[in-house]
Amino acid sequence: MIWVFVVLAMLTTFVIAAVAVGSSTAQLATRARRSVYDLDEAILFVADRLPTEITAEIGFDDVRAVLGWNLDYLQSKGIASAKAADDPGSGLIVVGDEEPLAWILGRLESADEGSAGSSLSDLQVVAILEANRTYEVSIGAIGEEVVGPRLD
Repeated sequence: MIWVFVVLAMLTTFVIAAVAVGSSTAQLATRARRSVYDLDEAILFVADRLPTEITAEIGFDDVRAVLGWNLDYLQSKGIASAKAADDPGSGLIVVGDEEPLAWILGRLESADEGSAGSSLSDLQVVAILEANRTYEVSIGAIGEEVVGPRLD
């Protein structure tokens, strides 16, 4: 008789565990995959993909400065967060193609003379941001372009 209770307890435990794991799995399956931007990895990735004439003129500190400003911009727009667990929300956030560049060039102008990134040209900043976009695509932070109705 005791064996019946043991088997019943084991079955009950299994059913509870299966339901808990199944509901957690279903909940995680509906969430979008999180992309984690590793600044140190991004610096190396971007530096490897810059044209030779630009890498001869700038250093890793300059690349770090531009990528840091880009992250500051994305955070100010609510697109990025310093913590991976933060939920950026599900609302639509539209950022023009040139808006981050203009924001970074504004930061570049206000940077102290002699600090990292302060002597960069506009062309160098554009090259860094283009290489960074390739990094963002490679980690899944930027997906394919959504084709929809034109608003022209």
